[in-house]
Amino acid sequence: MPNGDSDCCGTCWFNLKNKGESGYKHRRDSDPEYCTIRQLDIKSPMSTYCANHPHRFPQKFSVPIGPVFKGDASSGYRREIWQPAPDTEEIRLALLNLVSNITEKPEAEYPAGIYRDELIIWQLGEFKEQRAIKRLQRITAFAPNLDTGDPFHRDRQSTIKVAQDALRKIKE
Repeated sequence: MPNGDSDCCGTCWFNLKNKGESGYKHRRDSDPEYCTIRQLDIKSPMSTYCANHPHRFPQKFSVPIGPVFKGDASSGYRREIWQPAPDTEEIRLALLNLVSNITEKPEAEYPAGIYRDELIIWQLGEFKEQRAIKRLQRITAFAPNLDTGDPFHRDRQSTIKVAQDALRKIKE
């Protein structure tokens, strides 16, 4: 049974089937389930996820960020990497720009899967991106208990830990 959280590929504007719109309007259309920014056939759109979904990037960010995750009843609804993140200079530059714009006060975000900021930081660590070191060091100095407030109450403790882990990977 699919998870179908509302941040799945089945509701994403980058799914060809959805004709550039987010939501469920085109669920019954016969168009293929295909990610237009990753050039990827989506086999289980209601249990497939990525950071580019409108709930994560309401600005319609079209550079693929991070891996594609899957998660359904067979995984206990835990999201696991299905397709690795693509790695190009364009993507690395986008990640570097995005990590530079992470603010000390976290933004409220859809509370499922990994937070967008943390995925950006994690991906830079996975890429061992040397140009990210100073940017990540800035994040490790954030106030850990600064909170978003309602509706989702999120602080920076886990973000700081992900930045510390990414720095360790880069420096290995």
